[in-house]
Amino acid sequence: MADPFQLLALVDAFALPILGLWALLSTKLAVGESLRRAEKRFLAALVIITLFTMRTVLFLDDVWLIHTMTLAAMVLGVFLVPSREGALAV
Repeated sequence: MADPFQLLALVDAFALPILGLWALLSTKLAVGESLRRAEKRFLAALVIITLFTMRTVLFLDDVWLIHTMTLAAMVLGVFLVPSREGALAV
């Protein structure tokens, strides 16, 4: 059986990138009123991931690079990934 601390580290390594990807894609795929809710969720996820990234870098945790890359992907993804909002405007 796996050590509970190893399981927690595994969840820490995979949960935040999945949360960030979900928040980014939901913002880019939503339109109308659901876009406003998705933007609020994205901002909340961005704050959470920023805090976790600061904690991992401060404590020199093993997953600092994963968290830093997730934060960078979220910030750059806002500008690089095209959204559906502009494609639907006529």
